[in-house]
Amino acid sequence: MTVKPSNEKEDDQQQQQQQNLDPENPENPEPSRTSSSRSCSSALSCLFSLRCLIVMVLSLAIVLFAIFWLFPRRSPSDNAVKVTAPPIQAYFKLHKPASEVISHKGRLENEIFKSIGLPNINVTILSLKQSGSHDHHFTDVEFAVDLLNSTDHDSLTSLRSSFVNLFTQTSNLNLTKSSFGKASLFQVLKFPGGITIDPLAFNPDSRVEDVFFTFTLDISLSEIQDCLAQLTDQVGQILFSELEPPESIHFIFKNEQGSTLSPPVTVQVAFVSTMTELLEKRLDHFIQIIQTSINLGLDSSVFGQVKSITLSTIDSASVLALPPIT
Repeated sequence: MTVKPSNEKEDDQQQQQQQNLDPENPENPEPSRTSSSRSCSSALSCLFSLRCLIVMVLSLAIVLFAIFWLFPRRSPSDNAVKVTAPPIQAYFKLHKPASEVISHKGRLENEIFKSIGLPNINVTILSLKQSGSHDHHFTDVEFAVDLLNSTDHDSLTSLRSSFVNLFTQTSNLNLTKSSFGKASLFQVLKFPGGITIDPLAFNPDSRVEDVFFTFTLDISLSEIQDCLAQLTDQVGQILFSELEPPESIHFIFKNEQGSTLSPPVTVQVAFVSTMTELLEKRLDHFIQIIQTSINLGLDSSVFGQVKSITLSTIDSASVLALPPIT
């Protein structure tokens, strides 16, 4: 039995370790195969995770898209529909600073209610603010009126009449001057069924004959009120310059939206005569004048262009559309 020296044993062990560490050693391929398998497994794992992530993101996007379209969406306009503005609104100016009026809001509502004089209404102040940017001594007041019974036609008619009287200054708001100062410049902002102004309170009599003609002006009732005398004079000069004692004319003004501040205004002119023969004569005269006149004799810089002229008799047997020559 031969025993190797210790030096030879150490050389053999070192040589064996080098063979185990050598990747090119064909006799010991296991370490290389293990490393390759691990690399392949890691790559597949990364690829699988990336695909899963993409699929998850796409799936989530599809679900959100479906929810977005299947369920009803609410827009700001949907919410605005639910908050309806009061149908009857008005405005006036107080000769008092807003800072002194705001603390008496409830009292002001009560005094407006008493001034209108109708029992079955509610008055609500919508806004109290300083008039203009530099006018500290006046307050703009906007308020709403609600009928306790919205189908009460008589109350609506009475309220409309009250507003018209306040606008034409036939009556005034009775407010405590020490608290609120003087009220002025009453205007109607909204009123269902429109606002009609009849300066002479015309009441047709069944015993007289009438011819009506109407036209439209692109101005407001408030502007009409400021130049009423000028309008009636100019129309009267061109259409009614030859009136005889049994004849008279009346002007009626209406805004269909129920506002005294917004255009347009429909002007109705009523020609009244107690004599049938004069009525027929005037009817032919009106047709000729309207067809040949320029803007019905009205100053266009003040009243704008006259539009939509119609002419009819009281029995409504005939209605003529007569555009003026401009």
